[in-house]
Amino acid sequence: MELPPVAHIFLTQARTAENACRHVERFLTDNPLLSYDQLHILPEEVNRADEEAFWDTMDEGLLANRSFAHRMISHLEKEGVKELRQLVDLQQGYATKVLHTLTHLLDGFIGIDSILYNLVDDSHDVSNNLRRAMRDNPSRYWLIRVRAGKVRASVLS
Repeated sequence: MELPPVAHIFLTQARTAENACRHVERFLTDNPLLSYDQLHILPEEVNRADEEAFWDTMDEGLLANRSFAHRMISHLEKEGVKELRQLVDLQQGYATKVLHTLTHLLDGFIGIDSILYNLVDDSHDVSNNLRRAMRDNPSRYWLIRVRAGKVRASVLS
């Protein structure tokens, strides 16, 4: 079976892998911001915080989110934005859509471009306090990679 190309990684807190997967599935099924026609979760892509793959995957996802944010900033700079005060004078169009997408990423709204999404804090980042909690109680934290099909609806598309 060929898996859909879109993938998100979700950080969640649960007692078991099954509960963690259900939490992610409910989040995506009930989410008014983003919905897909299908979702795939492979058991080998479910990692608990006491597995080395968990930390590597989380760091890769965070880096991908930051890289995307920097690309959005580069697009704004190419559109002539050099100072924050210029934002109020942006003409509606490409640049404002880039700003909108960047703002959603920074504000914690999930979108089709989200790589790692932290369901514990509704964020695209992981705080130092949460990292400590995961190291102190690793059996409660999970990363779930979701392969998603075609986007049915998205506020960002």
